[in-house]
Amino acid sequence: MEAPAGTRRSSLALAATFALGNLPLMCEAALSQDAEDGVTVAEAPYHQVLASLRDPSGVFADQATAVGAVLLRATDLERFGPVDDTLLAELRAAFPAALKALSERTRKPLVVGFLPASRAQDRFVRWERGIAAELAELPGIAVLGPDDWTRDHHVDERFDERTERLAHLPFTPRFQAAVALSLAEVVRAVRRPAPKVIAVDGDETLWGGVAGEAGPQAVDVTGPRALLARRLLQWRAAGALLALVSNNDEATVRAVLDRPDSLLKAEHFSVLSAAWGPKPTRLAEAARTLDLGLDSFLFLDDNPAEIAKMRSALPQVLSVTCPPAAELDGFLGRLWPLVPAAATAEDTLRVRFYEQERERDAVRGQAGFEEFLDQLELEVDIRALGEDDVRRAEQLVRRTNQFTLRARSSDGADLARWRERGEVWTAAARDRFGDYGQIALLALHAEGGRLDVVAWTMSCRALGRGVEERLLRWLADRADELGCAKVRLSAERTPRNVPARRLLAALGGGDQDDERLDVVVAPDHLRTFRSWEQQ
Repeated sequence: MEAPAGTRRSSLALAATFALGNLPLMCEAALSQDAEDGVTVAEAPYHQVLASLRDPSGVFADQATAVGAVLLRATDLERFGPVDDTLLAELRAAFPAALKALSERTRKPLVVGFLPASRAQDRFVRWERGIAAELAELPGIAVLGPDDWTRDHHVDERFDERTERLAHLPFTPRFQAAVALSLAEVVRAVRRPAPKVIAVDGDETLWGGVAGEAGPQAVDVTGPRALLARRLLQWRAAGALLALVSNNDEATVRAVLDRPDSLLKAEHFSVLSAAWGPKPTRLAEAARTLDLGLDSFLFLDDNPAEIAKMRSALPQVLSVTCPPAAELDGFLGRLWPLVPAAATAEDTLRVRFYEQERERDAVRGQAGFEEFLDQLELEVDIRALGEDDVRRAEQLVRRTNQFTLRARSSDGADLARWRERGEVWTAAARDRFGDYGQIALLALHAEGGRLDVVAWTMSCRALGRGVEERLLRWLADRADELGCAKVRLSAERTPRNVPARRLLAALGGGDQDDERLDVVVAPDHLRTFRSWEQQ
């Protein structure tokens, strides 16, 4: 079925060291089952994997490509002639380098799958395992081994020697179907919105054993538990926040984390909740502390009863039962096929920002609000949107749902339209505690003596500390520069944009619960407005 005119169909770029046959069509069928806009598969030229990875105009670099998949078999390297150990070593370095460079250049997820061979030489097996181990440590790349394709899709006969000999099609139709289904599952997983907060239980989840009974020194933080800890640290490096929600005394939890063999330390957690109250109540409190929606949380606990309570009390949270240690490796591969690379500088700043927020809270608790704002020493830098800002700007449009004037368009082309029709400005902020990064986007259009604010999107971490007032004053100045006597701001009600509607209601005296708010004011009104005086 054709996608409706005007919609953008996402694409899976697919390359392999063997002929793909019907595999692309099978992948399209498997992926399109739950994709509203449809999914197409773009094939790289046969047997040209390295060249396709490096090609700046190839299928992997195409803007429509959402995910790239590379299917490798070392035995295929000899399809057109022998490969000696020297060439094999060169290819051993070239493939990971090309994949890493592609991931860093496109910032799109990659799935690298190693396919089985009916008769594999030991040196080829070592080649594949070496590359797989190297890639497994890289963010943005998921790795599947030769046995992963049939783990959930059993196939009796994998190889077809006749079609391999005639057309370099090594696999039976049933095994191709298993590959397509497995690949589709991983692609769906890597395309899900990444959690902003990963909340994890302590006993029998983050460590083996019950710390309150066995003692902090007796629980197990090694082996598979260390694998979980490493994965959590990788997610933290990509910008996710970590929270520990454990039924324990805080001193006991801190003693476990203080152990030299514990990879995770207390400072790695933006929220450390060690107590005996209901976990849903404590997780909701963590969300309030971080000022983040519960729908951005992932919760891991080994106890199915705790998972059931969380799902019942907080259905917005993705709550997942964590398996025993022996099953953790496979579980992490399914839950986190890859750890995303930090897409922007703001992603890497996020964790540090919440650490600095504790220092801000300490000052806020000791001073009145205006005095607190004075002590922040806030600086806001507003500049015309440049090409270097576009990736973060697109991220702000895609992720922001609280301070935004209206819902984003389904086609994802809002930013491009704003740039075509008027001005787009971006704002970064910092205070004496640290850098907020690029936190706001303003799209403007001046006509007939009026400056229309077409869009205003702002990160929730900038709210309530004077950034709004700085931007309003700047809007007043910009209106004067363009000869506009009025500034118009409009907001359409969405389920989450209460902060934006509250500000516009205070500016114009309307009701924040109206379906639409239209505010037209003189620039001087924007200069004198103080949101905290309207409380």
